[in-house]
Amino acid sequence: MSGIDAIAKGMGWFTKTRPMKVLGEKWAKDPEGVLGAATVTSIILKDGIGCAMYVTQSLHNDRIPEEKRKFVAALDLTNGLLMILAQIGMFLAMRKYSGKIFDKMFSKTFNKIAQSQFVSRVRMWAAKAGEPVMKKLKLQKLFEENKDDALSVFKFVLDISAATIIGKRVIVPLIATPWAKKVEKMMNKGKDDAHKEGKDVENTYDKKKHFGKPEKPAVARELDLNTVQVADDKKSPFDKFKLTA
Repeated sequence: MSGIDAIAKGMGWFTKTRPMKVLGEKWAKDPEGVLGAATVTSIILKDGIGCAMYVTQSLHNDRIPEEKRKFVAALDLTNGLLMILAQIGMFLAMRKYSGKIFDKMFSKTFNKIAQSQFVSRVRMWAAKAGEPVMKKLKLQKLFEENKDDALSVFKFVLDISAATIIGKRVIVPLIATPWAKKVEKMMNKGKDDAHKEGKDVENTYDKKKHFGKPEKPAVARELDLNTVQVADDKKSPFDKFKLTA
């Protein structure tokens, strides 16, 4: 068995699995919805894998100063999570309003007047060409099918554009940096607590060292130094040569 035959056999087996049968049934009912969901899901999975890779690289990148690595990693993590959430949110929100936007933009293109004009023109063109003239009901059904196809394409383009352009390229950059600072603080919380605890211990030790034994006032210390200096001055330079019995 060649490689192509093996791939074909594997794909044939995969198409007969339960998930693919359910997907096929949903595709028959709503192809645009299934295609949009599959597209956004693939984009989200790609962004999730990329986010994990970027965070790992930032934490172990020797070219980034050590004190900046956690902030860069926090920025990558925040950016990745926000991209995923923003794309899901914008996709679901736009699916709710894309139909209304279509009706608002193309209200004059697919209304009853446009449908009547379409039926009349098609029947007139068929009569002039000497071809069989279709019934009005069949032409009206064809007009509605064209409207549904146009709506499906419009919703798919608008939903994906909202997710990948507005959500990913507009909303995320505006809020990623402030959130990254918060994530960095969370990542450094344990380190800061340990550093603070060590600093408190060091300060306690310094206080004991400083206050454990009372020091003399500055004037007294200066007098002591002067006394020592006077005593040294009274010594003869030949004292060190004196022999002791």
